[in-house]
Amino acid sequence: MVADQEAQTRRILEHCGLPWEEQCLRFYETDRAINTASSEQVRQPIDEKAVHFWRNYEQHLGELIETLEPLLKTLPPEDRPESLR
Repeated sequence: MVADQEAQTRRILEHCGLPWEEQCLRFYETDRAINTASSEQVRQPIDEKAVHFWRNYEQHLGELIETLEPLLKTLPPEDRPESLR
């Protein structure tokens, strides 16, 4: 998603049977109320500097990592969870 936002967004929309809209690339340009803890993040473009923040929570993601293991093993080693390197 970070490296190629448009292509990945198009894939997601196609999978969901939804039409493509240019606004999908500018999701952060909205005046709608966003009532989540991450409301400030939702109002910003996708940014590479946060791509590995998930590692702060890796110890809590055991079951998810186990479920996604076949997919995660296709990633470059540096992008995989420690347990799959």
